[in-house]
Amino acid sequence: MATLTDREYDAELRRLHDQLLIMGARVEEMIVNSMRALVERDTDLAQRTIEFDHQINRLEVEIDELCLRILARRQPVASDLRLITLALKLVTDLERIGDLGVNMCERVIELNMEPPLKQYVDLPRMAHTAQGMIRDALDAFVNADVDLSRDVVERDRVVDAYYGQIFRELLTYMMEDPRNIYRAIRLQAIAKYLERIGDHATNLAEMVIFMVLGKDVRHLGSMAEPAVRRSPRGILFLCRQNAARSQMAEGLARKLLPSGVHVASAGSEPAAALNPWAVRVMEEIGIDISSQQPTPIAEVAWGDFDTVITLCADEVCVMPPRGLRQHHWPLSDPAALQGSDEAVQAAFGHIRDEIQRRLRELLESFG
Repeated sequence: MATLTDREYDAELRRLHDQLLIMGARVEEMIVNSMRALVERDTDLAQRTIEFDHQINRLEVEIDELCLRILARRQPVASDLRLITLALKLVTDLERIGDLGVNMCERVIELNMEPPLKQYVDLPRMAHTAQGMIRDALDAFVNADVDLSRDVVERDRVVDAYYGQIFRELLTYMMEDPRNIYRAIRLQAIAKYLERIGDHATNLAEMVIFMVLGKDVRHLGSMAEPAVRRSPRGILFLCRQNAARSQMAEGLARKLLPSGVHVASAGSEPAAALNPWAVRVMEEIGIDISSQQPTPIAEVAWGDFDTVITLCADEVCVMPPRGLRQHHWPLSDPAALQGSDEAVQAAFGHIRDEIQRRLRELLESFG
């Protein structure tokens, strides 16, 4: 039968869980509101969101006091001790995320005083990914879910990829017109704050792994990953025109890879339409790609992908953002071949078969 002391102890631990979740919800709301204030140019919302920081700071103090009280009165050991010490670290990362939310709102207020530089697409996507990392890290904490924690750690690659893409785009704006520098620097700062939020969410997830397994996986990189490589969440195929090689790869991947893997293709200089020979040789093996369309790389939602495969050979291939898994399959462009219809069709068929072989090898490597 549980004693009064046991019931009080359990109530304190439940309260600790609840307080951490409330604090996590507040920082998530700050991220959502800061992006909404940016997209909708709502300065009042940005100013109201800054006030959230006072609530977050107060929660940090309350949680710290609760943890210290539990340590002093209950003298927890083993998993309970890891839980309390983890909570002390979690609140630090959550409080810093709140500070970054304040920084974002301050930059939004400055930007709202100027004409918009561009339509905001990647920043909200990046913010959505970072917000999801925080939410899932806290869910993993509540449910002691190591697999979900590892997934959060893996998603930091996506946030880093968004940052690289946004930085390059803003650099182009600054090079084109010096009058863009003021706004571009502030947008770059917001992207950097989101990148740091992703790092803090990764810290949260790594600490959950320590809480559950008693294993410190910080700073280990690939050593912290399971021995068997996991299937990618999304694969993007890239070539210059996105009219033949990458389109055939997309069609083959949709057939060969698990249904849950997001598959797409894009190009740095996309053609107006698919190469008809690519459509024809894919029909030979029962795959219809006629409805696919060449897509500019600027329209890629990087958050959907954790793996990029480039297929350029002689021509200069588009460079994917850093932070994603990258493979390079140097395959000659069959559309460049001059010759009879039979020779051209054979060339397209050869590239198709080579892509299929490499995809099968990739699939086998996932175990």
